[in-house]
Amino acid sequence: MMVILIYDQRAIPIYWEFLPRLGNSNFDEQSRIFSQVLPLFNKYQTVVLGDREFCSVKLANWLSKQKVQFCLRLKKSEFILGEDEILHSLDSLGLDLGVSLFLQNIKVTKSHSCSRFQHSC
Repeated sequence: MMVILIYDQRAIPIYWEFLPRLGNSNFDEQSRIFSQVLPLFNKYQTVVLGDREFCSVKLANWLSKQKVQFCLRLKKSEFILGEDEILHSLDSLGLDLGVSLFLQNIKVTKSHSCSRFQHSC
């Protein structure tokens, strides 16, 4: 897992850790690593950008409690609560490969309780 600082259009690796297995990291690993790195930037506006590996509601709630802004990329299988108060699968939005959509202040999934977040899919 790697944490990268993006500054002046440059990506600078600031922390990395080899996990003990292949595959995605989990919430415990993510929150532990972020807990080590985020305090270094507490005097700056910090935004966590996460790919689909980081699309957990648990992580989103944890980042909110840390008062860190974030934008997490969601899997197509996730559900969002639309303005019409109906749950919609992201898969049903008809997005093609390479097309992105930025959604603000949405409620994610029907099985987890969470606040409204900003997400990208």
